[in-house]
Amino acid sequence: MKTIRSFFCFCVILSVFSGCRQEEPKPVKPEDVLKQYVYCIDKNEFEKARGLSTPAGQQWLSELEAIISNEQTDSTVLNTKFLSLSCEGPGDTLQCSCVLEDQYERYTAQYRLVRIGEQWLVDAPEEEIIIENDIIESVPDSLLEEYLQDEIGKDIQE
Repeated sequence: MKTIRSFFCFCVILSVFSGCRQEEPKPVKPEDVLKQYVYCIDKNEFEKARGLSTPAGQQWLSELEAIISNEQTDSTVLNTKFLSLSCEGPGDTLQCSCVLEDQYERYTAQYRLVRIGEQWLVDAPEEEIIIENDIIESVPDSLLEEYLQDEIGKDIQE
């Protein structure tokens, strides 16, 4: 009876420990964090990528995920390779410059990593200025108008 009870306790303990999932350890070095982050995005594993991101980076990833969810899955899975990677900066903020290559092209990219506690995290990209086409088309017109007004003013003064 004692053997059966011991065996039963052993089985219960074993099932409890096997049910506990160990979380994968996060990479420590900033370069490794960035490589893991890009890998997760390539595979559309946004939840894992959020675990390697600052709060601003997590918000940016949610927006990216919403955009990508409207695309065909096979067209959004990438296989990015780092051809070069250099991270530099003072203190708890690094700028990482990369040359990357996926199945479509070779390109450069910039990432900002921030150390929060003991963990390096990828921050949201800096906001890029997006100019709508109608604004671009109106710029030459406004410049032309200004030029013509200047020319007409000169003619009147002469």
